[in-house]
Amino acid sequence: MEHTVHAPRARDWNNPLQRRLFRLRTFFGELFYQVGSAAEYQAVLAARALRGLGGFLLRCAKLLFGPTARAGADALRGVGEDLAAPARRARSGAAHIRQAMEAERENGAGAMLAAALRYLASGVRRYGYLGKNLLYYLLPLGAGAVFVLTVAHVLGSQFALAVEYRGKIVGYVDRASVYEEAAQIVQNQLVYTGHDQEWTMSAGFTMTMANGETLSDSQMLVDAILRNSGAEITEAVGLYVNGRFYGATTLGDQLETAIEKIKEPYAAQYPGAEIGFVEDLELRHGVYLTESIRSYQELESLLHQEVQGQRSYTVQEGDTPYDIAGRNDVTLADLYALNPQLDNGNYMMPGMELVIGQAVPFLQVKAVVTSVEREPIAYETQTEYTTDLAFGVQRTLQEGVEGQKDVTYATTYVGGQVESKVQVGEPVVISEPVTEVIQMGVYLSSDGTVIKPGNGIMMFPIGAGYKGMSRGYSGPLLPAHNGLDLRGYVGTPIYAAQSGVVVKAVYSYSGYGIHVEIDHGGGIHTLYGHCSGLAVTTGQVVNQGDLIAYVGSTGWSTGPHCHFEVIVNGVRRDPMNYLG
Repeated sequence: MEHTVHAPRARDWNNPLQRRLFRLRTFFGELFYQVGSAAEYQAVLAARALRGLGGFLLRCAKLLFGPTARAGADALRGVGEDLAAPARRARSGAAHIRQAMEAERENGAGAMLAAALRYLASGVRRYGYLGKNLLYYLLPLGAGAVFVLTVAHVLGSQFALAVEYRGKIVGYVDRASVYEEAAQIVQNQLVYTGHDQEWTMSAGFTMTMANGETLSDSQMLVDAILRNSGAEITEAVGLYVNGRFYGATTLGDQLETAIEKIKEPYAAQYPGAEIGFVEDLELRHGVYLTESIRSYQELESLLHQEVQGQRSYTVQEGDTPYDIAGRNDVTLADLYALNPQLDNGNYMMPGMELVIGQAVPFLQVKAVVTSVEREPIAYETQTEYTTDLAFGVQRTLQEGVEGQKDVTYATTYVGGQVESKVQVGEPVVISEPVTEVIQMGVYLSSDGTVIKPGNGIMMFPIGAGYKGMSRGYSGPLLPAHNGLDLRGYVGTPIYAAQSGVVVKAVYSYSGYGIHVEIDHGGGIHTLYGHCSGLAVTTGQVVNQGDLIAYVGSTGWSTGPHCHFEVIVNGVRRDPMNYLG
């Protein structure tokens, strides 16, 4: 490799910068030339070394594996000769047999066949050893083929466990867990109806070969186990009422039909209703011990029996409806419902026969009827108070109008009687109510206090010291009494039952004696008589609960009390209807 660096042109040689650049380029050119030459040389040396190593390894391989390879090749050639020799001899013998037969053709077919057999026999004697050599190779190959076929057959066969239960093969499974699962299913389906009932099962297993189609799953084993356990357990339907077991039957479909027939008359009586039973009835499908099985006729008869007949009671002297209900374990409401002649306890005479229990069937049918009823929505009243009207006088500014709503009810009938009626869901508003607006006159006192008329709800007028009511309201009937006589110690405080204006504060010693009358507006007055002293004057405004007088015995009185009256538009009313 040659390397040449050209000098700068003559006109640039006097330039110092050009001379420095020339020297620098010359330096790097020489450097790169030396590096390239060295690399090329090292590459050549490496190639020569690899070529020498490869030749050495090849010679070693020939020394180590050459004899073995030659021996193997010789052996393969020998095997080939042993396998090919019988075939060559057979082809050669066949050709010679044809020649021998041709030579004897003129002597007939018998001579030809005899010549062929003689040549074949001599060939077998001379070359029989070739057949033995071939047999030495074919026997191991045949044995290997038999082994392979046997393994393939075994591997392709389905091994299984034969499940033996009560001396019979009930199925084949590929693993014991299938049987365990089936046994658990049977146990889960088994219904025990008594504490002392118990049933166990066990099975044996035998290894065998079975086709895939004969393998059983857990449900197939369950069916087989049940078929072979009929003497102890069987599939049936159990009848339970209110959690109590009454028996099981294998005719479950017929039992269900009989139960549905009990409902049919009620379905016709209450179209569209939900028909059911008061009792909690359940038909439980499962596996039962044979001792729990009852005849279908027995269970069907039970469905129509009465568990309690009608009972009666003769009223004795001193009996009360409450006592009779308690002694006979019935509610007071049921006693009145069964005996309308009692008039809710207002009429009962000794010797009267009362019904205290009706005949109750084993299964009581109930019908739940869903209905929608249109009901009113009460309107509200808005009161505006004014001094433009007289005290307690009211004027209607806007008439109130009731709204309407549809309410859904579920009514339960038992034995033709309403057992309950409950609202279902929220009502649907058809129309909203219109609020009533009224004006009512109030009393404005001289000091600016506004007194509103009473709202009709009054407080009890006697405070601490009240001793009870000695006489109630009887109205105008003789002996007439138009109020309540409220006893108390002399001096017991009397309070205004409602806000209003005192229209009377009278000191008198006849009739009502010292008494107070208050106007509550709206035509409602109250009167407090036979007082021992007064705490208000006529025209005074009082609020509900203000002290107005004291209990005494003035006027026509026989003892300390407050005679309290409620007067509505001039007519005495029963004060008990106004006291809150």
